[in-house]
Amino acid sequence: MDEVVQNRPLTKRQRAKLNNETVEDYLELPMESGKKKLLTEEEEALRRSEVARRRKNQSIQRAEKDKEDTINRLLKKQASKSKRVIKDDGEDKEGQAAGTKQQEDRTRLHYVNNKEGSSLSIPMSHTIQEVFGNQPKPQVKGEARCEVEACNNLKKYVTKKTGKKVCSLEHYRLVESA
Repeated sequence: MDEVVQNRPLTKRQRAKLNNETVEDYLELPMESGKKKLLTEEEEALRRSEVARRRKNQSIQRAEKDKEDTINRLLKKQASKSKRVIKDDGEDKEGQAAGTKQQEDRTRLHYVNNKEGSSLSIPMSHTIQEVFGNQPKPQVKGEARCEVEACNNLKKYVTKKTGKKVCSLEHYRLVESA
């Protein structure tokens, strides 16, 4: 603090130092604030046991939470995948109901699609022609031609107003103006 800025007002300490006066007694702060407290052996052992107890409790809680999460995850997965209601005696309801339906109505088609593959069961009372009918062969469309009289060129455009097929802009304008 050799140089003091003249524009600023000085503190008491600065004025005293500048005028070589004795400074009042100031409150001295404790110097050990940055240092660690030294604990006795008993206090250190107590602190260690407390830390170990907390760590053990946390690990037990974490293990319980993991176990709970795993159980919930597995139960949710099972519930979403399962489409059948399983009885206590081990029979599943859907399988039994499906068997009785199939026996009741032997005139229905039965389609199954599962991991083993797909199958379609057609009762003996039906013929394949009845089920699928006579499928007409797809007709191959010829190439579209211009719809202007005396023109047999291939179509390039479709008019906006009438929807006619035309081969050139000249024919397009002709059909649109008509």
